[in-house]
Amino acid sequence: MKRLTSSVLAGLGGLALLAGAPAQALTLAQDTATEPGAPPPQERIRLINVNGYSVIDREHVVLNGGASRHYLVTLRHRCSGLRSGVRIATSFPATTTLHPPYIEYIHVGDSISPMGCAIQTVEEVESVDAARTLVADRAAAAEAAEEAENADDTPSLR
Repeated sequence: MKRLTSSVLAGLGGLALLAGAPAQALTLAQDTATEPGAPPPQERIRLINVNGYSVIDREHVVLNGGASRHYLVTLRHRCSGLRSGVRIATSFPATTTLHPPYIEYIHVGDSISPMGCAIQTVEEVESVDAARTLVADRAAAAEAAEEAENADDTPSLR
């Protein structure tokens, strides 16, 4: 009977730990989502067979994993050397699991003097076109938020 009681208590203790996890995850999510239009925070992302890429702009790249997997990479800052047709490399292998905060890079340029551009977020998307739409929507949301922040609501005095 004593063993059964110990097992039950251990099981309940494990459930109590699991019950506390969502609150911690929520706190982390609140801390990481700071910018308007920012992607939702993720615990991890699994990249599979990355074998190509498409450049959206100097801050966004879509990595292709075979014919059906696409991963939108948002960089921390604009990457001046990033453009279509340029050679890029990643600081991680073709198949990997990435965990935030990311300490990974997209390397742009030749092997003699590659420029490392730090990754801010990686998220799976349906296609390159879906990624372009998502980037445009987020840019519009960020612009609207900035306009609202800069709007002066006080009546003018004449």
